[in-house]
Amino acid sequence: MSATNASKRDILRQIRNAGVIGAGGAGFPTYKKLDAQVEHVIANGAECEPLLQKDRESMLQDQEAFFRGLEIMRDLTGAGTVTVAVKKKNADVIDRFQGDLASHGFETLVYPDVYPAGDEYILVFEITGRLIPPGGLPLQVGAVVDNVETIINIAHALAGRPVTDKYVTICGAVREPVTTIVPIGTSIADCLKLAGGCEVDDPVILTGGLMMGGVTTDPMLPVAKNMGGIIPLPRNHYLAMRKSQSRETYTRIGHGQCDQCSLCTELCPRYIMGYPIEPHKVMRTLLMTGEAKQRGSLWAQYCCECNVCSFIACPESLDPKNICVDAKKILRENKLGRTEAELEVLFRDPHPARKGREIPIPTLITRLGLRPYDRKAKFKRFENWQPNRVTIPLNSHIGAPAEPVVGQGDRVRRGDLIATVGDQQLGCPVHASIDGRVTAVGPRTIEITA
Repeated sequence: MSATNASKRDILRQIRNAGVIGAGGAGFPTYKKLDAQVEHVIANGAECEPLLQKDRESMLQDQEAFFRGLEIMRDLTGAGTVTVAVKKKNADVIDRFQGDLASHGFETLVYPDVYPAGDEYILVFEITGRLIPPGGLPLQVGAVVDNVETIINIAHALAGRPVTDKYVTICGAVREPVTTIVPIGTSIADCLKLAGGCEVDDPVILTGGLMMGGVTTDPMLPVAKNMGGIIPLPRNHYLAMRKSQSRETYTRIGHGQCDQCSLCTELCPRYIMGYPIEPHKVMRTLLMTGEAKQRGSLWAQYCCECNVCSFIACPESLDPKNICVDAKKILRENKLGRTEAELEVLFRDPHPARKGREIPIPTLITRLGLRPYDRKAKFKRFENWQPNRVTIPLNSHIGAPAEPVVGQGDRVRRGDLIATVGDQQLGCPVHASIDGRVTAVGPRTIEITA
């Protein structure tokens, strides 16, 4: 192995050992992404979800680490082009960065304020002119895409700082919307206190984002490495009710009311990019069984679960997105998928009307009843605050869950290793986010009390 390769392996190991994973979505281990040679590095600061501001603030608050992280990514991958992508609402961030961007030779993409502009399939196409293969990765077209907070964590990793904190926007039905940094494992309840508390009793809480995030009613759910937003809403709010709907309910309603208007397909962001995804055909499978249902489910295979079909397109307020999710489960269980010959025919060029079918964020906010919550969540650093207890997830990354290396009663300090993943397994270690004593060790979490 050459000295250069040896150095790269050492840097990748540092990134892995620091527990760096995707901070903006699925939680893919970053060291694995960067173990490649590519032409393009793309910093995803598009902040696709409405109301969230954590990507904007992470870039502004950690500007030096952000640019250092991009340099590290460029050196590791040999990329000739580095692009920082934001939406128009954050164009002022690019203006502030002009000096650093020019000195590093980095490029920029300012995309319109539309949803889902943060989809890496869209960003890669806009920047490189290349379409990622159906179900594929940016690597396959010579690109690496990382969330801007992940890039900051890369820089921290090489400075000897493991991932112990998370940028998060706390908004919705709270008294004082805020974007801040909290220790990983902080409960949602403690986060809501930082925003002045909830304005409603017994809320439904959207986690991660309004469109693609999860939903919970448990205020003790902990902040994970890939959770970017905490958004409580009244239980009778449109989004709270839609996201809380049971499978039995949305399936029964879809079975009886879908009239095959195909608007879900015509507005589907992946369909208009040319991918073989047609939600209205998946809705037909609610009337099918057996082989016909399996065959129809193939039209769901490349759904990105953005919820445009369910929350914006469908005039009957049906749920094509969740029907597609259920159909993809059928495909996995039966090990079904499109053949190369089928994709050769079905994978097309982007639709000529693609730009006209993107969803403006103001339209999204109005349609979803979010106007009362469309408030600035300014950054605030709570210098002398930490939770009394954290519950740190061991499985917030794609791959094997981390295995505890501490026991109940052990004393730990912030940054100490508390769980690890075998060298030959995909995954990342986990670290203590506060000083304290380990008070519980489970298969999915470790609790530390200050």
